[in-house]
This record gives sequence, structure tokens and C-alpha cells, in this order.
Amino acid sequence: MKSLNVSCDGFPTCLVLINDENKVLGHCKISLVARSKVSCFIESVVIDYRCRSRGLGSRLLRGVEEYVAKRGLKNIYLKTDGQEVFYYKNGYKVCDPFKAYGINDIITASPPLGRTRFKERNGDQSAGQPPPPPPPPPMPAFQLSKFFDMRMLSQKTHMVKKL
Repeated sequence: MKSLNVSCDGFPTCLVLINDENKVLGHCKISLVARSKVSCFIESVVIDYRCRSRGLGSRLLRGVEEYVAKRGLKNIYLKTDGQEVFYYKNGYKVCDPFKAYGINDIITASPPLGRTRFKERNGDQSAGQPPPPPPPPPMPAFQLSKFFDMRMLSQKTHMVKKL
């Protein structure tokens, strides 16, 4: 009861989705991103397991988006483990990892993934030593979705929606 007396419209905040009988169907916790005045992140989205696959998660996200947009926020970040398809269908895009907590935490872009450049060795080879072998050829392009269920990713995926 004490928390109700000291509640406010600031962040962090929680939004709940209720039915006509005031039964809680879903819950979402939203916090501000440290050192950003225009970004928040969704800490959790939970829908009652008996009510899933009815569009309630999408409805809750739309409510979150309206709520934060009214408060002047422009970006909603989240981390997910296995629900990438759900968030993608709701307009979220994969982004570089971000940090949401801590003294030095800001939204940062990770170093781009790609080819690594190696320094060439000049004159370091001993006499009679053959040069190192060339690197292997690049892997052929293939569609990951043919071999792997994208909904079963094991690492956290960082996503964002720009409002």
C-alpha cells in the first residue's frame, strides 16, 4: 500500500493490461536509458500464459509506445532471448548492443562486425621458413532461417523502435 501512496508518473514505471473484470493479463516495466533524455528500454514484457497468441502482447506494446511518446521519448530499446520474431512483427529492429545502467553507461555502438585486418609481417621470417598459408576462402552465402529456427536464439538480441 505504501508504494501506491508514493507513486508518480516518472520512470521506471510499470504498465498493466487488464480485462473487463480487472484481471491482470499482462505487465510491462519501462525504464529510462542512463544519460539519455529521449530513450527508454523495456525491461520486461509478460503475458499470462493462458492468454498468449491472442494479440495481447502487441496490444501492450502499442500502449507502451503511446505512453512513452506522450512523454517525449523517441526510442524504445529492449533485449530479448528468443522473442525476436514477435518484436520484429511489432516494428522493432535489431540494433547494436546498448547499456542501460551504470555510471558510464550510454547507448553505444559496438565495433562493426566484419573482416578483421591483420598486420603483415615484413622481414620477420627466418631463413628457410615458408610463408604462412593464405587465409581460407569466404564461406558461401546461405539463409540461416533454412537451417536454424530464428525464434530459438540463445544470446540476447538488442532491438530498437524509433517513434
